[in-house]
Amino acid sequence: MNRFPRPLAAALLLACGAAQSQSTVTIYGAIDVYVGQQTGSGVSSRKVLNSGLNPNALGFMGREDLGGGLSTGFVLEGQPAMDTGAMGQGGKMFGRQSLVYLDGAFGRITLGRVHLPGRAFGIKYNSSGWLSTDPQGQMAVATGSTLGPLMNSDTVGSRVSNAVMYTAPRLGGFTFSVVQSAGEGGSFSTGQVKMTQFGAGYTEGAFTTDMVYSKVPELAGNQLNQTDYSIGAQYALGGGVTLIASHFSHQGSSVAAPGATTAIAGSKGTDRTYLMGAKYTTGQHTFGATYGQLKAAAVHRGRRPGNMSAPFVAPLDDVTGWALGYTYALSKRTQLFVAYGSLDSDALGQVSLTADLRPVAGGKSTLAASGVRHSF
Repeated sequence: MNRFPRPLAAALLLACGAAQSQSTVTIYGAIDVYVGQQTGSGVSSRKVLNSGLNPNALGFMGREDLGGGLSTGFVLEGQPAMDTGAMGQGGKMFGRQSLVYLDGAFGRITLGRVHLPGRAFGIKYNSSGWLSTDPQGQMAVATGSTLGPLMNSDTVGSRVSNAVMYTAPRLGGFTFSVVQSAGEGGSFSTGQVKMTQFGAGYTEGAFTTDMVYSKVPELAGNQLNQTDYSIGAQYALGGGVTLIASHFSHQGSSVAAPGATTAIAGSKGTDRTYLMGAKYTTGQHTFGATYGQLKAAAVHRGRRPGNMSAPFVAPLDDVTGWALGYTYALSKRTQLFVAYGSLDSDALGQVSLTADLRPVAGGKSTLAASGVRHSF
């Protein structure tokens, strides 16, 4: 039987060991299931749902050290629905993220389907800690903003396809990232939007501030022009208390029907959202509260925002919302949670916490929920 010479065999073993030590692949995920009591103008419905506290995830993440300060890696991440077993983002296996990146002293360059700076902002400045009931995300969706943490659908908000992203290395307390997507002729509502988005942040001691700017150009038949920006600030008072405030601005046009790509003449205007809240953590307990107001442009009242598709798009008017959330940590990986949220539209609006039970025009939407989340 042929054998490798002993020196060659030893060299091969050492090479294999070095390769294994420099490359890693990790399987990770999170499971979130809750029972929710939702209402729309007094009509109620009870359901078992998922991805409320945070989105479900099942992912594969790999990284390899290339030497000389360089490394490369990938992320393939999908979103299983625990109530039905289906996958999120229109049934995509890796609809949350599918990307490859290169790291170095220069920062990180990422290619593929990526999470946006606006998503990170939306999660960071969510005061109640519960994505489904908190008014922040729902108000962003209501205006058609590209900065809302919209998790479960295949529309823009949390992620974009066909993108190049650059993340700069942290310099002192400053951070910066920019994303450019190609669009490739697809529609805005399926994550194929052509857009540019910037994110920047600064942290100094107990104070943190972030801003995000997003620009969507008009492409006939696919998307309408819109501009979004957000700015937020947090201050840790000590004793587990953090104060949070944020502002969202959305400039865009209205359309006559969900998914339409022709703007109503004279409907370009700016919607503004103001939110404030607080978080308190003590031991295993975390409490959160949010209060917000959406001021719709006069030309948008009673109309649907452009660049949004059913079932998320609805007639818009001024909105007042608030939410309370509580989380109890059973362990580092498992939490129990309860939350309540309310959105109240003015006379022409039908903004809702749940897409499948909208209130009548000028009505109120509420959601009470309790559940469990486990990560691995």
